[in-house]
Amino acid sequence: MYKVTAYFKDMKIMKKFSDLYDAIDYKDNAEAHYPNKLTFEKVFSMRETIYNCWNGVMNHNVNPLRHIPDLQVRHMVLQVLAWMWCIVFSMYMGSLYVMGATMIGHALILAAIVVTVATFETAKRNPTFFTKPVDNVINSRAFGGEHE
Repeated sequence: MYKVTAYFKDMKIMKKFSDLYDAIDYKDNAEAHYPNKLTFEKVFSMRETIYNCWNGVMNHNVNPLRHIPDLQVRHMVLQVLAWMWCIVFSMYMGSLYVMGATMIGHALILAAIVVTVATFETAKRNPTFFTKPVDNVINSRAFGGEHE
């Protein structure tokens, strides 16, 4: 979302656009009328803000952990951070009984995310990985078509 505001001597005109080029066109048109001040700004919706905040913490390709080359090390660092926040939140709330459950919950959620991302990356980079014969067996059937 883009917002263009033109300030004239006795009025202010503001218009919002979802398309960048429409906003630029309107800004150029408003400049032709010689406003005292003209502002052009990108306005983030609440949805975009929440999405960007989530990615800034949880997306390993966006947050500072992206500089760690090994995916498993990234996962472990994120896991330790999650446990730290479980401990801090449990201590803040005064309930050490909840700490173990939240640590296990975070470990399970993050492990499921890592397995999913690793599976997707393997499928993208090496799609034949899932169809390779293992000991002359494809999909648990022998080459003759029968189960072993």
